[in-house]
Amino acid sequence: MSDENGTRLRPTGHATRPGQRRPLCRPGPRLQAPGPRRLRAGQTSRGGLKEMLNQAFDQYIFTRVDHILNLAATQDAGYNRTASEVSAALDRLLELARALKAEQPEMTGLVMDFEAWAALESGQTAEIAYRQGLRDSSRVRQEFMTFLQQQEDGSSD
Repeated sequence: MSDENGTRLRPTGHATRPGQRRPLCRPGPRLQAPGPRRLRAGQTSRGGLKEMLNQAFDQYIFTRVDHILNLAATQDAGYNRTASEVSAALDRLLELARALKAEQPEMTGLVMDFEAWAALESGQTAEIAYRQGLRDSSRVRQEFMTFLQQQEDGSSD
């Protein structure tokens, strides 16, 4: 997460506090809910309505994924185990980076950047999976309704 000028973007401060668990997919300051999309020049009110519906859907997905991950963090032992192991590994990497700071000054920033990118990727993965689940559910429902309609049409003949 570095730009060409060498400026580093930092993940939230929790990366530097050893012993604290970091959820895998929870959005933090760097992982914000999708903001409002800008209307293009000449976009009609119908386009504005579609844009508003897209924004509402994006916000729903973001909120729902966050809720699911909150539940997983409290109710899923496997998720908790994985999150604890990831957190412990990151803490060890940060300790090593601090110990090697004189020889490898960029290492701490790299580890922190990796944490931020990994959290972003994980959050996007969860969102993609949730969206696909919604699509699959809708498709199954449509097919089931079509089947019921065909059954009803066949029985009325």
